[in-house]
Amino acid sequence: MAESRLTQLQKELDLSKWQLNAIYEFSTTLQPTSNAEDIMRVFFSILMGNIGISRAFFFDQRNSLFYKKGFKTSESEKQAICDGSQAIEPFSCLRMLDADVSMNPMRDMLIDKQIHYLISFSDNQRVPIVLGLGQKLNQLKLSGTDLEFIFFLSRFALIALNNVYFFKQLLEKKRMEYEISVASQIQRSLLPQELPTLKHFDIAVLYKPIREVGGDYYDMFARKKSIHAIVLADVEGKGLPAALLAASSQAIFHAMNELYLFQPAKFIKKANTLISEITRGDRFITLFWILLDDENLSLTYVNAGHNPPFLIRGEEIIRFDKGGIFLGFLPNADFEQEIVPVQSGDILVAYTDGVSEVQNGAGTEYGEKRIIRFARRNRHLPVAEIADRLDRDILTFSQKEKFRDDFTILMIKVK
Repeated sequence: MAESRLTQLQKELDLSKWQLNAIYEFSTTLQPTSNAEDIMRVFFSILMGNIGISRAFFFDQRNSLFYKKGFKTSESEKQAICDGSQAIEPFSCLRMLDADVSMNPMRDMLIDKQIHYLISFSDNQRVPIVLGLGQKLNQLKLSGTDLEFIFFLSRFALIALNNVYFFKQLLEKKRMEYEISVASQIQRSLLPQELPTLKHFDIAVLYKPIREVGGDYYDMFARKKSIHAIVLADVEGKGLPAALLAASSQAIFHAMNELYLFQPAKFIKKANTLISEITRGDRFITLFWILLDDENLSLTYVNAGHNPPFLIRGEEIIRFDKGGIFLGFLPNADFEQEIVPVQSGDILVAYTDGVSEVQNGAGTEYGEKRIIRFARRNRHLPVAEIADRLDRDILTFSQKEKFRDDFTILMIKVK
């Protein structure tokens, strides 16, 4: 009798050693660069080989993983398993024959598939991690030793899957950081390094992207005769796509500027056709294009879907709203231009919608009327000081609420 008991203990010891070796070998094969498919293949091979079962599945909602072996499922059956898994208590083992009928249709479907056990490894029912197992080939029930082995092996598999998940997250984070870095470099390269010094015009610009890369863009073009071209634009979107569209648009503007500088409506029409070929109607740019005539004291502009800039002349407000639709949407759109004579003391204020849409803690927007009142009240000051004070006034108004959009102001004062 004692000899029989000793033999039994020796068999259990040998089994435990084999299981521990299997767990050790599994853990040593796992690398952060492994993929989920490889992990599951090794996991199922060891699990099914050791326990002696012919079919199993593993569902990990957190890692969006469903892996099975030994039976077939349709998409609707797979969905039933995923939905029904949320009803399983965390850290529990459930025999399907003991499951309540409230777990249907998963219960009947799994019994039909000869999946007889569900083991939950999740600590949260809302994010299930479930292992489904068929019966053992020898028809014996899962023993306590079997369950211990399954638990430990599954925990190693989960650690490996989480490592894969976090490794992918790390790679994605690095990729996004690199993308942002590239986009930021592109955007910085687009902005003029200095503002032109003109005989009759003073220029000031405030530029504040809310992220490393914004959608606002402005540029100053080389003088031809007495004409200086300036553009203020708001490119839809953020990040690398917006930066690349802005870079492409800048190249188009510079090329078209050489051909159509003195014909701004025709210039914008040609530029819009080329930009539409890039965007294919899926993205757009609002744009304010203006020519400063430093000899004849006039402004010629085209407004392509941009919120209208305004000119302050004493108590008079002149809106710059002639132009057409935003760029990149309709390839054959027409545009119109307008010439506005100016005089000493006039102030032009152009801005992107992120300025007027700045909100305070009560949800009230700064709005265009406040911009007009502020510029009119301070029009006696140099334009750079007006812009700086407007910036501080908007910050005070916002009560330190985060800006929702990029923030660019262009001011031009006639000397």
